[in-house]
Amino acid sequence: MEESEHGIRVRKGDVEIEVWGNRDFVEATFEKLRQEFLQENIKALETQIVQPPSPGVTFTEYLAEEAKKIGREPDMLKGYEKILLVGYYLYMVEKRDFTYDDVEKLREEARLSGLENPRQYMSILIKKGYVSETGVEGGKKIFRMLRRGLQYVENGFREVEA
Repeated sequence: MEESEHGIRVRKGDVEIEVWGNRDFVEATFEKLRQEFLQENIKALETQIVQPPSPGVTFTEYLAEEAKKIGREPDMLKGYEKILLVGYYLYMVEKRDFTYDDVEKLREEARLSGLENPRQYMSILIKKGYVSETGVEGGKKIFRMLRRGLQYVENGFREVEA
């Protein structure tokens, strides 16, 4: 009697694993692939965790260092990720909240592109719960990094699962 063919397909993000054959083969092969996939993701996550800036490091140096750890050039980061790095840097180094002027100043210091409209990105950050608007001082809006935003940066721009 011929054993029926079994198959399994799993997709996570851009990665898809598909295995076909008899039941024992499918189960054994899938388990091996799953373990390798998980190990690669764990190693990738370990190398992508962002570290707090060292005292005395400039924003430009910090940005270049963190972009390497994440595996993307600073200009290839999304606009809201750049703003989060500005907020994170100011929170960790200067122990303060930030304004649009801070974003502009550090953008120019680091010669970053892609932040021509920081208000658009800030609304995304507020909706996602990464940043909150804490008021107005001297006619300028003040923004505060929230715990979720800090964790998002520290985890290499990956959501923290509860």
